[in-house]
Amino acid sequence: MPNSTIDAIFARRSVRAYTAQKVDDETIDLLAKTALAAPSGNNFQPVNVIVVQNSALIREAEEAITAYFVKKGETALVDRLKSRNNKIFYDAPVSFFLAVKDNSHTDAGIAAENITIAAASLGLGSIILGLPGVIFSDPETAAYWKAKLGFPAGYEYGLAVAAGYTADTGKPHDIDPKKISYIG
Repeated sequence: MPNSTIDAIFARRSVRAYTAQKVDDETIDLLAKTALAAPSGNNFQPVNVIVVQNSALIREAEEAITAYFVKKGETALVDRLKSRNNKIFYDAPVSFFLAVKDNSHTDAGIAAENITIAAASLGLGSIILGLPGVIFSDPETAAYWKAKLGFPAGYEYGLAVAAGYTADTGKPHDIDPKKISYIG
């Protein structure tokens, strides 16, 4: 049974390499709106979308994230980051920061998934990023980053999604039907 939504879900994957091609403003706006179209508990709508296309700002965030893990002595993670030139957003031309209020991280996840499925349906790659959260939770850097990205008062980091035109040739992960249980 052909269905473009199901096709996009099965086609999407975490992309870790992007071309330099910019995503047009209309597409970026559409992707941001898909996040806001996500369902939320009691229709509370706790997600605020901050769109970043400034590569210098993203590079600064990547440096701050790496510095956080160096300071914490997370050697294995620091080595992994160094192996990919400390790229956390993978040079994606656009990133969506999902700020949430009232600890609504589940709602951020739903909004992030909306962005990634919509991106796949439009021929774009994407990746959901939790790692940037450390610079928003560290007391030494949180206020700076919330102000720098214009987080509304009372909002915290939920997730980020990086998106753009794919430069790699990966494939979606295999589905393991053993992880499905049927009762009744």
